[in-house]
Amino acid sequence: MQAATLEGIFINPRFIFIFLTFLITTANILVGVSILPKDKRKRGFKLHQLIHGAVIICYCMFLWETHSYMGNGWFNYAVLAYFLFVVPVTRRIDITLHAILASVGLVLLVGIATFSVL
Repeated sequence: MQAATLEGIFINPRFIFIFLTFLITTANILVGVSILPKDKRKRGFKLHQLIHGAVIICYCMFLWETHSYMGNGWFNYAVLAYFLFVVPVTRRIDITLHAILASVGLVLLVGIATFSVL
């Protein structure tokens, strides 16, 4: 059943988990941009990895909640694979490509929130 009011959306646990994932991903992108200078890269990298782990955990909680409610489609799992494999691998290739693909991941999360929750 779809939520009819804004209150109904914000008490939905699926929306809360995907919203937290969206916010934490945004924070991770901001931390990644802040460690671009080479002198800050070593200190901020651990925080960047920790926040990425929090993104994965929140998204897995969203998948668990969605699975218990209505099941997950292939697109939900594809976004998880994207965050687990594509985004970390691109860091080794090129930092700019890594930033662009992390931003694409943010857009994918908006799509997930739109089609899975709303």
